[in-house]
Amino acid sequence: MKKRILTAGLAIAVALTIGWSGGANDLAAQTSGRVTLTPQAFTPVVSDQFTPAPIDQVKLTGLLGKHVDSVPARLFNGQREAYLNVFEHPTDTNIWQAEHIGKWLESACNQMAYTHDAKLRALVDKTVVRLIQLQQPDGWLGSYAPEYRFHKYDWKANVEKKYEPFYNGPFYDIWCHYLTMGGLMRYYDITGSKPALDAVRKIADLIVTTFGEGNQDLMLINHDHGFGPGVGVFPFSKLYLLTGEIRYRDFADYITAQYGRIGKVPIQMTATAKNGYPFPDWAQIKHCEFELCLAGMCQLYRGTGEPQFFATPHNLYTGYFAPLNETISLHGFKTPPPGMRVPDTYYGFLETCDIVPMLRWYVEMARITGDSQYLDALEWNLYNALLSRDLPDGSVWPGLDVPQTNIFHCCYSMLVVGLSYIPNWAYFITSNGIMVNLYESSALSTRVADVPVKIEQTTEYPLDGTVKLKIKPEHPATFDLSLRIPKWCQSARVLVIGEPVEGAPPVPGTICKISRQWKSGDTVELVLDMPGHAVRREFSKNAGQSVMTLERGPLLLAATAKLNPGVKLETINPVIAANGTIQLEAMAKLKAVNASSARFRADATSSANPLVNGKQNIEAFILTPYAYSGVSDKPVPPPKEGVFNVYSEDGAGPDVRVEFPIKGRQTANN
Repeated sequence: MKKRILTAGLAIAVALTIGWSGGANDLAAQTSGRVTLTPQAFTPVVSDQFTPAPIDQVKLTGLLGKHVDSVPARLFNGQREAYLNVFEHPTDTNIWQAEHIGKWLESACNQMAYTHDAKLRALVDKTVVRLIQLQQPDGWLGSYAPEYRFHKYDWKANVEKKYEPFYNGPFYDIWCHYLTMGGLMRYYDITGSKPALDAVRKIADLIVTTFGEGNQDLMLINHDHGFGPGVGVFPFSKLYLLTGEIRYRDFADYITAQYGRIGKVPIQMTATAKNGYPFPDWAQIKHCEFELCLAGMCQLYRGTGEPQFFATPHNLYTGYFAPLNETISLHGFKTPPPGMRVPDTYYGFLETCDIVPMLRWYVEMARITGDSQYLDALEWNLYNALLSRDLPDGSVWPGLDVPQTNIFHCCYSMLVVGLSYIPNWAYFITSNGIMVNLYESSALSTRVADVPVKIEQTTEYPLDGTVKLKIKPEHPATFDLSLRIPKWCQSARVLVIGEPVEGAPPVPGTICKISRQWKSGDTVELVLDMPGHAVRREFSKNAGQSVMTLERGPLLLAATAKLNPGVKLETINPVIAANGTIQLEAMAKLKAVNASSARFRADATSSANPLVNGKQNIEAFILTPYAYSGVSDKPVPPPKEGVFNVYSEDGAGPDVRVEFPIKGRQTANN
């Protein structure tokens, strides 16, 4: 094992807000409605710049809150019972049915903290009790038949077997255990349950004694080019942060030592990336597992301070994800070509399972660096990617498949995880105050320098750029109130008790910090300029090809055939001003919670009929937020360049247009 830098020692464990000293059955009696996050026993080497505000301190009542409120229907209509059933009757041989209970538990824990619901708390307690009862004495906890369990299987006998087709063996058993560890650790985060943490330890110890130096080779589990077993860095690094136990840090270190092996996890564990390109020639990327590995490395960096664990995710973001965040495109199975600026629209879709780990990784990067670029990326993918998957009929749009109601579809349970974490990302606690990250009608009740503080936020964001905050400390207190100024905003104004803040105007893409003594009833008003704008996209597939997306605030806009009857979408040329703005007329004034009904009228010329009586033919067309452009069960047609591969009420392909050609190299923002 490679030499490590020794970390700081353990801090004395603090008292748990809610704890148990007895066995698993004692959990059932603990049904208090209000829960509080458990302090960690280990002091990380790297301190947070931003720490997500505890989820039980936040309440969302705007557009995001509307989506969060859909979580219970996705959790408590038989999902729990079905997910537990595969543990009650373990017969699997090479499938991933057991991954769902961990994701269910993580989502349900977030929901019970968010709602303070005593009945929900009792149901979650009951679920953890049953899981612990089902755990084998050796620590195994899954859905596989005895001869196919990862610690009993002869991996060496399968060394020469190929990735395709899946060989007959416990292909996903270790992956499912990772996710179960995650769910149980989230339960520990929120309740302080020692039996739950002990169950995680037992799983981890079984994995440690089965794989590693002198034992089986973890990378013989060739789940998605080694990404599946490589995800272990995520739960093991978190377990190290929770316990400070060195064996878990060492096993996370062993896993990262496997990255970069030929044909395995193509993450280059280096301090720099050659020419900004972070992948070897043989790279194959599966994004869900990829981003969980990156989030795990961030946790490992926080716990150890070793620079390569941050440099690697940083290089991968700079060389790969930053360009990707200029669109909402990720393809879970594409080899990334060198020199790629943004993905070709031929691969213009992403899997729901990819979105959620990506968002969680961005939060990890932000808390380490304090850099708002990661929070801008979070916002863009939250509004335009994640929300597009949450369909009003209760189904989930995976992005690679037709909308699903199948609760065992991997994207079904992953969407719920993402939705359940949104309240955790709305506000952050800083070293000397509070940062407002997501603009949403909401409330935060927390403590700053041991002073109870409540913040009430009122806004119709993302449809309107005016945000009003009311600050209510229990008694006058001095602290920082920080506001994220989105990079898309061309200008912003901040007023405190009706007066502009001193100094230069807030800068887009940065954080505006207001330091003062706050009194109950003090107000802050943030006004974000929100014109329509066109953003140029340069694609590598065809040199010189340029397209543009039309956006308003944090929303990507789409033109659909249903909203534009008789209009040939492929011929639309939006009228763009020299500064890259586009005039958008809101067709109705709406509340944020009704953003799905937002319609914007814009001017365009048509390449099909450019002139009328010798004059330019100006036509109006209608745009709507991409996330609500509609879905159907029509089959996906062959992908076409310049068109995102999305579902819509009109079918996929050219009937939903989110990219428009730039005729004659028309001016648009870079």
